[in-house]
Amino acid sequence: MFKIKHLLDSVEADDGTRLWVEPIGLTRDLRQWASVDCLHMHLGPPMGLWLWFQEHPDGYEYFRATYHESLVAGPHRAALRELCWAAQSQNFTLLHQGDDPTRNTATALYEFLSELSSYRPPEI
Repeated sequence: MFKIKHLLDSVEADDGTRLWVEPIGLTRDLRQWASVDCLHMHLGPPMGLWLWFQEHPDGYEYFRATYHESLVAGPHRAALRELCWAAQSQNFTLLHQGDDPTRNTATALYEFLSELSSYRPPEI
């Protein structure tokens, strides 16, 4: 199962593995303080798109669509698929730093993962 939280939200027992999914790094102190288990900056949006979204928070639909296109075309689809499979039996929390709890990098990634996990290739 996936959860979405802001980096500064409290840690809960059912958070499971806490994954940082923004394209920027974290200091070691902040990572420890927020109990971030893994930095997955490579799964975040391209830096240019992320910066654009920071300046245009009302452009979530464009951000989401462009981010999803980059995930489809990127080299990490197999890793994303494995993450979907793992989430069927483990808890993962996708951590973001956005101001909006429903329109942020983690939400956009969660939506992509949900679509990816429901996709079944046609049988031949």
